[in-house]
Amino acid sequence: MPTSVRKAALVLDLFSVERPDWGPTEVADALAIAKSTAHALLVELAGVGLIERLPCGRYRLGWRTVHLARTMLATSGFGEEVAQTARRLASHFGETVHVAAWDRGRILYVVSERPARGVAAPAAPVAADLTPPGTVLLADRVGDADRRLDPDEAERVRRRGHAVGPQRALDGVDCAAAPLRLSDGPATVALALCAPSDRFRTRRDEYARAIAGAGQRIARSVRR
Repeated sequence: MPTSVRKAALVLDLFSVERPDWGPTEVADALAIAKSTAHALLVELAGVGLIERLPCGRYRLGWRTVHLARTMLATSGFGEEVAQTARRLASHFGETVHVAAWDRGRILYVVSERPARGVAAPAAPVAADLTPPGTVLLADRVGDADRRLDPDEAERVRRRGHAVGPQRALDGVDCAAAPLRLSDGPATVALALCAPSDRFRTRRDEYARAIAGAGQRIARSVRR
């Protein structure tokens, strides 16, 4: 990857719910680059609509990122099927259902169906080994370079077709997650049902069966 493209991607990675806007000095400090370089990157990204300049001189994500996200979901071949399944599960159980995607060893929560009493998704990307969705996606990668999941545990997860455990990126939340095997190769998307730990424990097996079954049905539908 050309250095300029890599640096631009690192700038985009800085934006989050907790830190929605950045200035050139902050970007330079965060990425250990010259302020002039940071300013040039911000101007270039603003020029193509990926970020926008605020009147105060700071920058935030631009509307083009929303367009790109919608295009990706609409053309992925499974977006509507997954969204409908997430809505049905959330409505039936009264708990939050997430669609989570693999991104360079992290988990991004890209779609969330959150009922009134449901839990939130982590606001920023999360290390894959901190979440059940990450566990099921890591399980497909143990044979590659990624060794954050023990091979024996990875085999158990693959055999069961789901993972259950604490959402360690959030306090007091447990999840059941299943991979969505939509093509050959390692799964890149997972479906997860998450709830406060006390409620989750009372229906743990039911949630696990539901989420694993949903993942299998989606995979069969998409790959038909």
